[in-house]
Amino acid sequence: MNNLMKISTILSNGTKVEYKVVLTFKDEISNKNYCVYTDDTIDKNNKLRFYVAVYDISLANPFLGEPVSTEEWNKITTIINSVIPLK
Repeated sequence: MNNLMKISTILSNGTKVEYKVVLTFKDEISNKNYCVYTDDTIDKNNKLRFYVAVYDISLANPFLGEPVSTEEWNKITTIINSVIPLK
């Protein structure tokens, strides 16, 4: 995952954190754009930790927040699992 696009944010304590963008996609039904990204950390189940954000590139600050509904998360999880081979 070395040639992936990166995004960054500044935490409330002033620390800059970089993430690797793993996948972006648009849900044609909801018309929302999603960005799946990672900081390459491992969770308590020994799996790579992924994050998801809803975004709109036409805005000055394109990231709008996280998906909110269970239906959204289920759809996103299905897409991630179909695209990214998890070991």
